[in-house]
Amino acid sequence: MSTQTFETSSTPEAETVSKTELSIFSEIADHNSTVSNVPEGCVEVNTYNLSDQYPDDLVSQETFLTLASIHSGVVVPTLFLICASTNTINMIVFYKHGLHERFNLCVFCLAFTDIINLMGGFLTYVQLPNSIIMKAIAPDSTTLAPVMQVVQDYNLLGLYGFNWASQLISAIVACERCYCVVRPLKSQTVLSTKTMAGIIFTVCTPAVAGYFVVMTRWKLVCTFDSITGSITFVPTASKFYLQNRQLVDILNGTVYGFALPGFCMTVVTVMTIITVMKLKQMAKWRETTSSAGALSAKEVGLTRMLVGTSALFISCATPAFTLFTAILFVPGLRLSGPYHYTFSVLIKVYEITSLINSSFNFFVYYKFGTKFRETVNKMCHCATTCKSKQTAPRQRDRSSTIRF
Repeated sequence: MSTQTFETSSTPEAETVSKTELSIFSEIADHNSTVSNVPEGCVEVNTYNLSDQYPDDLVSQETFLTLASIHSGVVVPTLFLICASTNTINMIVFYKHGLHERFNLCVFCLAFTDIINLMGGFLTYVQLPNSIIMKAIAPDSTTLAPVMQVVQDYNLLGLYGFNWASQLISAIVACERCYCVVRPLKSQTVLSTKTMAGIIFTVCTPAVAGYFVVMTRWKLVCTFDSITGSITFVPTASKFYLQNRQLVDILNGTVYGFALPGFCMTVVTVMTIITVMKLKQMAKWRETTSSAGALSAKEVGLTRMLVGTSALFISCATPAFTLFTAILFVPGLRLSGPYHYTFSVLIKVYEITSLINSSFNFFVYYKFGTKFRETVNKMCHCATTCKSKQTAPRQRDRSSTIRF
């Protein structure tokens, strides 16, 4: 599919947008049409190819389209499967361990937010097959496919806001572990499970709600190209965005683009460094004396596990933070700038690292968490045993039937 830019008529809602204005809409399929007149409900547009529009871009159009196909056809579906399965297991295991414990509650909420964020991604990428089905059924349709219509009507892409909730919970967990290591006795009385639940709810709710506001900026509009005779649905600025441009731009650019990811990464990094240094200091104390304020073996194990997840978080959050920081200092690094394809590729890298961060916590838990590993192994053993018990009677029945 060639990348095109659509110049809409001079209506308030119809701003000049790129077909790849948002990466989340970049996979929407075109609906071919041979109608000579503009269909009802569509806006007539003029198009031109972008292959020669970015001579200074480090990434060519052909390279971008190849990488986009691999990203959407191979990498993202694979990570979807890993993320869905691993976080489901995480939620089950920590629920079994008991949500009355502060640590279990935190990591359970982290897995839950990752699952909801995954749902937002799934709704985005399911639009491609949904569009293909719609094209096969009604190639000249000027209405959105069912899934796309529901996503737009209920602003379900706001579920991406749970990605920021996940980052905030990672920062909260890093702070909680650091406090437990630095003040092991006080942490048992000051930070109760109810207090931690209140903190998570208070911090994450505004982050999610604010992103729902950001995602109301886009509306899918039917456009008709009189030259090629094609009908396409492209994202354009909504009435809400035009009426509240300053608020949405502050939320999208300043809060979610720089401040929030920078804050979370800084907090996780600093708290993790302090935690590691304190653990090393406590290890030296154990070699010389017995300290009453020392952490238990269980607390040390949980802390090491959280250090592992913090390292994963930092490595996955760095590309996004670097990208959003570069945007502030490189004006051309935008979808409408001279480095259009470079920016688009970096966005896809950010999406991949975000999914990796949501998917691979399970492997860190399994490696460093003894109790977690035992519970998972026990669950797998029970599943295998139950399957064997169900299979055994069938085999005996077959044997008896043959003897008879």
